[in-house]
Amino acid sequence: MSQCWDFAPRLLQMMAILVGGLCAGHATVSCAQSMNDANEPCAKIVSTAEMSGCFDKAYKAADRELNELYGRIQKVLHPDELASLVQAERRWLQYRDATCKAEYKLFGGGTAGPPTRLACLTAETRARQASLSRSYEWRLEKFGG
Repeated sequence: MSQCWDFAPRLLQMMAILVGGLCAGHATVSCAQSMNDANEPCAKIVSTAEMSGCFDKAYKAADRELNELYGRIQKVLHPDELASLVQAERRWLQYRDATCKAEYKLFGGGTAGPPTRLACLTAETRARQASLSRSYEWRLEKFGG
């Protein structure tokens, strides 16, 4: 059994080389995954367990920041505007979950699936925060949210 584990780091290196080669040849498909973002702070981690931990922390931080922004925005909206935002947020959650499920399924249940899902959740959450900031920042500035 230990021989299998001794081979694991070498296997990960070979997989990284293979994925790198695939990314070079198919950049628009295989490098579109969130965990392959060169700007991602967890991108240089090799261990699956460490990667999952890193992306879990990153996702929780991004989610907390998004929720803080969302709470501030809610305070400066009229009821009809708030209803529209709530509806949009529910649809965004469906989109986010479907997108990250699709990225997860690219790995067919393998060990790279969970960190890929977490990386996707992080990226989508950050993107949503940026989108809400673009749309509502002026309102927050005007009404002090």
